This record gives sequence, structure tokens and C-alpha cells, in this order.
Amino acid sequence: MIKYILLLPILIGCLSCRNESDQSILFDPGETVPGRVWSPSGDKVLLSGGEVNVEFAESQSVSNLYISPPGGWRDASDYRFVMCEIKNLGQLPQLVELGFGTYDLTLGATVVPPGEVKTLKAVIYRTEHPAYIDSVFPVMHGKPDGTLRGWMDSTCDSIEYIKLMFPGAVPGASVRIGRIWLEEPYLLMSEERMKSTFYPFVDTFGQYLYDEWPLKINSGEDLLEHDAGELRSLNEGPPLLDWDQYGGWATGPQMKATGRFRVEKVKGKWWFVDPLGNLFWSHGIDCVEFGTQTRTRITGREHYFQSLPQEGTSESALYQISEDQQESIHYMSFHALNIFRKYGDSWKQIAHERIHDRFLNWGINTIGNWSDPAIYLKRRTPYVLTAYTMKTGVLADPFAPDFKEALEQTLRSREEELGDPWCLGVFVDNELKWGVKWAPKIPEQILVAPAGQPAKKAFVESMHEQYSSIDQLNSSWGTSFGSWEQLLLNQMAIPGAAGDMREFMKDYTSRYYQSCRDAVKSVDPGMLYLGCRMDFHLYPEDTTLNYIIRIAAEYCDVVSFNRYRYSSTELIPPDGGDYPIIIGEFHFGSLETGLLQPGLRYAADQEDRARLYEYYVTSALQNPFIVGTHWFQLVDQAVTGRPDGENYQAGFLTVGDVPQPEITRVSRDLGSRMYKIRAR
Repeated sequence: MIKYILLLPILIGCLSCRNESDQSILFDPGETVPGRVWSPSGDKVLLSGGEVNVEFAESQSVSNLYISPPGGWRDASDYRFVMCEIKNLGQLPQLVELGFGTYDLTLGATVVPPGEVKTLKAVIYRTEHPAYIDSVFPVMHGKPDGTLRGWMDSTCDSIEYIKLMFPGAVPGASVRIGRIWLEEPYLLMSEERMKSTFYPFVDTFGQYLYDEWPLKINSGEDLLEHDAGELRSLNEGPPLLDWDQYGGWATGPQMKATGRFRVEKVKGKWWFVDPLGNLFWSHGIDCVEFGTQTRTRITGREHYFQSLPQEGTSESALYQISEDQQESIHYMSFHALNIFRKYGDSWKQIAHERIHDRFLNWGINTIGNWSDPAIYLKRRTPYVLTAYTMKTGVLADPFAPDFKEALEQTLRSREEELGDPWCLGVFVDNELKWGVKWAPKIPEQILVAPAGQPAKKAFVESMHEQYSSIDQLNSSWGTSFGSWEQLLLNQMAIPGAAGDMREFMKDYTSRYYQSCRDAVKSVDPGMLYLGCRMDFHLYPEDTTLNYIIRIAAEYCDVVSFNRYRYSSTELIPPDGGDYPIIIGEFHFGSLETGLLQPGLRYAADQEDRARLYEYYVTSALQNPFIVGTHWFQLVDQAVTGRPDGENYQAGFLTVGDVPQPEITRVSRDLGSRMYKIRAR
């Protein structure tokens, strides 16, 4: 409650300078001129009597409703949330997403049960803000004043229309739309006021000081009490699971047992098959470890923290120290520190065993990417192996002469995982920048790379073969290079080269995937190659990278995506392809448990978060191509952010090592039913 006491005068000051009834309402169907409403997907829209009824059209996988505020575009950049009233008039639960105009990603979603009314709450990313905010809270994606960094440029200052999306809408079903409004202004504070208000803002347990929530740890006794309660729950036993020792479907169809995981299509659906020959669907969690993914920088930010372990104490042994040229940088994982406070010197051994008990209790049968070998090599839960190719400059460059051999050497160093029946497969690399909007793209990286970059040399050589002279290339590209050597030395983006570079990228992509596949199979022929977890969140609406997916499918045993959407129904192979797909990352997070950034997909609260998790995984189970989903990540990130600034409410566990009851309850239920859902 301290948060609200501290900020009340500021909020009153903000509200007194705006007319809420005039400025916060974006749409009201009861007004004389509520705004324009239309459906680009052909749904039937009826606006009358102060209500908007939408009946979904035939043959639409996703129905869309656009609502333009009265009087033209609106500026929402001073607010934190946008709200929308929705009633589901259909017979099935309906997922509803809300976004702004041409902004590519939606800002929030909810699942509305049949016959019920819900208020969808979406978050507004304030990517533009005064520079001093970043100086007060540097390298934090979410900040105590409410500022949230978006992962794509926001258009909240010029909203042309509000976009409501209804994935999985059943033709003939209908919804009723009520008011849409903005809520909770951002705090308006000077730099000095911000420092005096918030420093420090993290307590001794690594939690946000100025808020309260049900699972907040207030004492060492709280840690022990929560632990005792969880232990009682674990001792009651796992849910009734029809699983074999690997988490496969013990009572399902029996396939050929090979002693390793493999993939097979059975009755029109793709599956893993476990070492015993039972069908297996991978219900997993990433970053199963205690320290690296939850660490936060301490050095230079000591004033953020209410108290820190003193040097020479047993707790100070948990500092992680990194040496650079100027200083020793101290990091701390408060999650690891809190486990140490519970268990003492045996904390790692106890925590490592506990996680397998938790996973069985939660209905989780896979340890996902970036996890600790000391945990998964206990061989109680199947796991994925993580490996990386050699980088040449900034690129994973398959034209480098020792690219494949370097990966083979890396894999051979993982002796305990090779040939291990508990290993589901290997992800090689992660989210290579094939052409996504939010990062430098591989084609651009090649064009501006130094002259010695193998891929750049290969590209210039291919252009030399294609064009009879440099003048012919200049004519095609609109450039003025004096020689092929000048092209090799170029360090500028060249818009006119896009067509030729796209053709070259087909060769680059084929070489990359073939080299990785060949390296994996040469070291361990029975190991499944799971690809590099493509972050194509805008597929299938954006088709520009479909060729990458098609090439990946030629070489991968399973094609992998990191997929931050609210539904996985639409994730199917392009162009009629038929192969298994695995989702390496997804999550939903809220701002209701002391974290300052919800994550890459927003949920209004913990109950909505659990319902969105259930909807997402269920939609994947019903998708015949998807063979698993892996949640990112096990533990909430630090309030003050990991070294790159991420501070997401992404975990199944809090920083106090307490399971989030809403999502673990849903996960347990899904684990007990997932094979029946999959087999329908």
C-alpha cells in the first residue's frame, strides 16, 4: 500500500488538469456520435440502441473489428491502459485481443466465457519518454514511474482506430462491444522528485518495495511458511497422469520403441515418440536454473536496494562477479539468495531435486532451453540441449570454412547428453535475424560487414558471376561502385540490392541449416535437430519470410518458433507443408505482483494470465502440426532487470521461490488432460 500513499498527491495533480469524461473515452456506443465501426473481415456489425453487436462471418480464421474514435485520431500516450467491455453471446469461450491501428502486435487480450461480460485490459507501451527517466532507471525495460519499453515502435500518440481481433471465432457466433476507454495516467515527476520518491525501491528479498500482493515475502518466516505449504502439496502426490517415466502417453497407442526420442505422424497429427515407443507431447518450461537468468547488476546501482548481503557473510558468497577492463561488476540473483535463506549450504541440491517434483506436480514433462545440466542430467524429466554455432564477426556464417566442424566440436564436448535417451533434441542458435522488423537483419549485416566476412565474399562473388561488369550491377542497383573491390569494401545499406540479396539468402539459409543438421547427425545420429527457434511472431500475416521456413523444414527434424502471440492455432506450415513444429518460447505477464514490465504479452492479472496460458496451450494441442510448447521462463526476472534490462513477470515461480498458484493449477490440469485433448 506504500505505493499509493506516496503517489496519491501526484495522481491528484495529474487528474485535476484533464477532463476525464471528455479525454479518456475512446468509444461509447450510447453516445449520439460514438465513432465509426466496421469489419474488414466481413463480419456483420449492427450499431443501434446504444449497443454494438458483431456476428462472425463464414470462413474467417480471425475476425476483426475496427473502431475509429469520434473526431478522428486520438493521443493515448499519457495513459497506461486501455479498457474494453465485451459480452460473449456465443456458446464457446472467445479469445479477444485489442490493438491500436497499424501497430503490428496487439496490446492485451482476455478469454470471455460463454454468456459472460468481461473488461479487457490492455497495456500501452510508452516508448517515447523524457531522457531523464532513463538516467534515473537505466537498463530497465519497465520502470517504477510506469514507463514500459515496447519491442516494436508504438503508435499510441496517434490512434486512427482501435482494433479488436477474435481468433478462432466460430461463424454465426456473436459478441457485444461496450465502452472503450483509457485509464490511469502516467506519473508526471521531475528527475529529483523521482529519485527522492523511489530510491531505494527493492527490498531485502529482491521485491518491489512500493506495492503489496498476496505472495509477497515480508520475512524469513514467510519463506519457510510458503516452503512448508508447498511441501505438503507435493507430498499429496501429482495429479492423476497417464504418463510413463518420460512423460509419454502410457495408455495411448504403442509405437516402435527405438530407445531415443523421434517424431512420427499418427492419425493426421504429428507427435514425438518417446524412447519406450509411447506418444509424447512436450509441455515444457525454459531456463530451469537458479541464478543466471534471474541475476541483476548491483555495481553502480546499490542505491536501488534497501539492503544487500555484506561482504564476508555467507550470503555474500552468492554474488556473481564479472571482470572487465575497468572494474569488477557484482551481480546477484535474489531468487538464489532466497533459496539459500531457506535451505542453507545444501540449497542447490535441494532445489535441483525439488524442481523435478514440482514439474511432475505441475503436469510439466520437459525441461526447455537454457537450463542447468546439473538439474536435467538427474534424468528425471526429459530435456532439450542448447548449442551455438561459431560466430564470424556478428554472423553465424555458414560460408566460414570451419563452421560445421566448430559446431561438431561443441557438440562433442557435451558427452553426457550425447546418446542420452532423456534428451528430446537440440536447439542450435536462437532467433537469428533473418529479416524481422525489430533487429538488424542478416542481409543488412552481410552488406555492411568487413571485406573479410566469408558470407560477404560469397555474395560479391555471386554478383560477379551474375553481372558481366560492375557497371551493369550499378545500373541494376542504382549505385556507383568503381570496382568489385569497392563493393567488397562497402559498409552502407543498399536498397537496390534487396532482390539479389534475397536470392543469395536462399543459398545462405540452405547452407546454414544443412551444416547444422549434418553436424548434429555426424556427432549423434539419433539426436533430433530442432532448428534455431525463429522469432517470426507476425507470421502468417507477414509472408515475406516463408522461404526461410520452407528451407528450415528441409533439414530440421522439427521446425521451431519462438511465438509470442495469444493463440497458436494459426501457426501452420506455409504452402501446404507437412512437418512437426515446436514452440520454444511464449509467455504472458501482468503488473499485479510487483514486476514493472509484464513481458512480451500482457495479461491483466494472474487469473487472466492462467486463462491465457490454458487457451494458448490448448490451441497448440489441437493444432495437428505442433508437438510442444515451452514457456519462457521458470522464475520471474529481477525487478531491476537482467543485464540487458528485461524485468518481466514471466515466471511460474516468484523471486521468493513461491509457485504462482493460478498458472500452476491450470498447468497441472492441462498435464492431466493433454493427451486426451491431443487425441480428439
